[in-house]
Amino acid sequence: MSNEALLIVWISVVAAAALGSFFLLLLFRRWRIEHREASNQNKLAEITRNYLQRVGGFSVDGPDQRWPAGLKLAAISHLHLLLRGGERERLMQMAELDGLLNETLQTSKSRRAHRRIDAIRLLQQFGSEACVARLRELMARDRNPTVRVEAAFALASIDALPPPRELIRILGLFDRNPRRLDSALLRATAKHYCDHLQRLLNDPMPHWRRALIVDALGWSEDPSVLETLARAGAMESAELRSAALRAAARLGHPSVAEWVIPLLHDPVAFVRVQAANCCAVLGLASARPDLVEIARDEDLWVRLRAAHALNVLGGDMSGTIIKGNVA
Repeated sequence: MSNEALLIVWISVVAAAALGSFFLLLLFRRWRIEHREASNQNKLAEITRNYLQRVGGFSVDGPDQRWPAGLKLAAISHLHLLLRGGERERLMQMAELDGLLNETLQTSKSRRAHRRIDAIRLLQQFGSEACVARLRELMARDRNPTVRVEAAFALASIDALPPPRELIRILGLFDRNPRRLDSALLRATAKHYCDHLQRLLNDPMPHWRRALIVDALGWSEDPSVLETLARAGAMESAELRSAALRAAARLGHPSVAEWVIPLLHDPVAFVRVQAANCCAVLGLASARPDLVEIARDEDLWVRLRAAHALNVLGGDMSGTIIKGNVA
């Protein structure tokens, strides 16, 4: 056999051995992962049982074990969704006693953004003063904008957001085009900072910014903002009029009928849509004649929302109106 043939055979044997070793390594890795997952599932069941017994004041089965902190946090996250009221509070107390709060605070300082976000969700569940302080720090100073927004929503869920002006400054809400997330955050501040939002309206700003603030006032649950909404409903900006209608519908005070019903004939179609929605939500029976009129509107969405409002108010003419208009 020539040297070239021997070289080819040798290379083939080495390649086959290497390939076989690689497949064996993959099989071992797969077995190890499955074994670890099964072990973790058993440990999670033990941890869950342990915490449920401690929360209920029962004696704990067996001696304390040194379960990994990550598995304990996973069990706590799952149980937090299942328990309510005092039991949930006791669960988080047990977690703090086990040092899991410190573990979460350390994870919130990780270099990886996804780990900081995971920590934010756990800090939201703990909800203690130390957690709120850390969430505020993340919202104000984290280098990743996604992490800052996640921290802001965590604070919103536990009613711990800063005043609106500070929130706008920290997250730069007015430095970019408006998003649904921005609107949600401003709405979350309305209940506690209604007066701050109204003061913001005195600042010079574009109409789209004012519309975000006016929309948020609807979540304040404060009837004193009705006068502000009425003024916004009479502004030249269609965005402001639409925001005022959404806020009025959210507040649920039928006294706004005197300025809401005329907006059914607004020159801008999406304002007419919001006005029809508002009449339906507030149950404004006095708007029926105007709704019947705009049910023949040139805009399809206006016709649909008017028909829906008439149906809600007890005057369903949707089929006749829409078919007649198309014909």
